[in-house]
Amino acid sequence: MGNNKAIIWLKISFLIGAVTDALALIPMVIPAAAKIFWGFSNFSGIYYFAMGMGASLMLAWTILLFWAYRRPLERRYIALFTAMIVTGFVITEIILASHGDIPISKVLGSLAMQAILLVLFGYSFLISGKTQKS
Repeated sequence: MGNNKAIIWLKISFLIGAVTDALALIPMVIPAAAKIFWGFSNFSGIYYFAMGMGASLMLAWTILLFWAYRRPLERRYIALFTAMIVTGFVITEIILASHGDIPISKVLGSLAMQAILLVLFGYSFLISGKTQKS
């Protein structure tokens, strides 16, 4: 039963992570969506450069999470690596909001989603490790 529980939680985590990443691509590639989601209004060349680089990585990680979904126990460390990336997003949003570069109201939703993802990925990784040891 422990093996099944770990597989189910890893699959849930990987699937929710992949869907979240795919949705996060929208404001990264469509400036009008970035204005709605984050309140951005200055779309200069450097914005397109940074978002283009970030969107490429986000798309690749979305695919990686779908790949991990197919063999969750075998690829369980993707959950740990994903939690590290999400933690970086949280730190970035907190710093930018604290400096007034983005209104806190614009990051509260993503911070809540990131908290859920961190719990999901952390729990899934921990229980899958216990399963492999038994």
